[in-house]
Amino acid sequence: MGLGVVKGSGEHSLHRTDDQLEQYALDRLPEADLAGLEEHLFVCAGCRERLDEIGDFALGMSEVTARKAERRGRVWGLLRRPACAMAVAFAVLIIVIAVFSKGHQDFAPLVSLQLTAVRGEMPATVPAVQFNLMLSDGPREGGPFRIEVVDATGSRMWTGLAESGPSGVLVKVTKRLTNGDYFVRLYTASGQMLREYGFRVRA
Repeated sequence: MGLGVVKGSGEHSLHRTDDQLEQYALDRLPEADLAGLEEHLFVCAGCRERLDEIGDFALGMSEVTARKAERRGRVWGLLRRPACAMAVAFAVLIIVIAVFSKGHQDFAPLVSLQLTAVRGEMPATVPAVQFNLMLSDGPREGGPFRIEVVDATGSRMWTGLAESGPSGVLVKVTKRLTNGDYFVRLYTASGQMLREYGFRVRA
């Protein structure tokens, strides 16, 4: 078993490590190391004090772990009862159905829109989980471009990067957007705004 080195001089400048003292306090120290450690503890008051502190802490943690295991055992014991297990399963099923139906009732999985930077009537779509936006009069080369989606108040809703292609700049907005007006701002990598586009989300 190795010794921990404590800075400074003195007859007990070599002390046992906290790990060794903890193993000793928990009765997990190998038999071959017991005699040497106990001999050191006999002459080293510093290690004896650390052993008391470590032992108290280890004992406290053991009691906490035992209490947690006992509580888990009681909970699993209840869940093994048929009536209780069925009630929990039913409650979980209700929650899953509610979340699933809400997610699919209010949001389409994917919406695709083609946008132009010309001011006028903005295209409208339904709320969705993801929006594929084709900025048709965007640059046909260069990039990557920084994209920012803001709401009518100018609050940023989503930001990301996009590349140009033969038809313009394709932007995949992976953000659920609810009812409202939104503006898509196209920036160069250096931060210069090139275009602004708009669309509406209506349920």
